[in-house]
Amino acid sequence: LTASSFFPNLTSLVVFGNEIGEAGMQAFAACSFFPNLTSLDVIENEIGDEGLQALAASSLFPNLTSLNVRRNRIGDMGIQAFAASSFFPKLTSFVLRGNEIGDSEMQAFAAS
Repeated sequence: LTASSFFPNLTSLVVFGNEIGEAGMQAFAACSFFPNLTSLDVIENEIGDEGLQALAASSLFPNLTSLNVRRNRIGDMGIQAFAASSFFPKLTSFVLRGNEIGDSEMQAFAAS
């Protein structure tokens, strides 16, 4: 999928339970073939902190308004990186349920 340029008009992508892992999310975060993506659901894919950190560091998804990373083994480091990112100015929905994020990190994220 990350090597395909057949989806330039894709606005929504759901990748549910495929266990893409950290490496898969890192490859996706570096992929420039989805410039119009507004909604990304990567539920139950074990992307972990490194996967969310890679997405947080990517400037390739400026139109993303909805991100669902439910049940992905994301912890404090991943949410800290995403909270510090300025690459998602249009994001209005962010689902983190079922991850391993501490209360203090969640409060800091909410304040960011």
